[in-house]
Amino acid sequence: MEHAKEGIIELRDVTLNYGGDDVVKNVDLDIFSGETKVILGPSGVGKSTILKAVLGLIRPVSGTLRIHGEDISKLSERDLVRIRVRMAMVFQQGALFDSMTVGENVSFRLRELGLMDHEKIDERVNETLSFVGLHGAKKLKPAQLSGGMKKRVAIARALAPNPEIFLFDEPTVGLDPVNLFNIEQLILKLKQTKKATMLIVTHDVESAMFLADSIVMLHEGKFIFEGSPEALKNSKDKRIQTFLDPGKVELI
Repeated sequence: MEHAKEGIIELRDVTLNYGGDDVVKNVDLDIFSGETKVILGPSGVGKSTILKAVLGLIRPVSGTLRIHGEDISKLSERDLVRIRVRMAMVFQQGALFDSMTVGENVSFRLRELGLMDHEKIDERVNETLSFVGLHGAKKLKPAQLSGGMKKRVAIARALAPNPEIFLFDEPTVGLDPVNLFNIEQLILKLKQTKKATMLIVTHDVESAMFLADSIVMLHEGKFIFEGSPEALKNSKDKRIQTFLDPGKVELI
């Protein structure tokens, strides 16, 4: 697919090691400004490891990983903070702080990084909670929230610093159909109203098809497909067909 847009995230010949093994091997990947890229594949194949590498939490064994043209694998921890402030991660289970209120969770990065004064932080919290449809939940604790509400608070927290890049780790896992629909609609809302660049990792085929501009499929540490959701659906690769519709696999 041709893009006239600016390349935001670029992996070139990247190998990533986790737990002593190379789980991602010599991969290339481009994510463009305003694009929603989905990395699809079964659990345990290294999808989340790629997210950690993009955040600079782990460094490539080999290859280059650039954010806005800057190779982050060579940056100090201090310089990585400068890169990370332009990104936000929405973790699989929300990763909210149980001891904090919803409002305190949403404002955490703003306070930690000193991005705004107290009055503006309060305004920003109200704004982001309204964006995710939880304007009345500011004083609640995470224990008082449903799974879907926790996920929306996590998205509000990610949105609060107004990042350019959103990273989602299995955003729909464990949700009932209503909450799954709500989270998908919220991700689309981020895309349409904030013009956000998004990298989503998931094993949920239907969500990937619904949310993605472009999908890459990770299989045994390698990308075996990149293209549109429609092209993925029409792929003749048996590995892809098996993942998309395991019911068609012939029993031996």
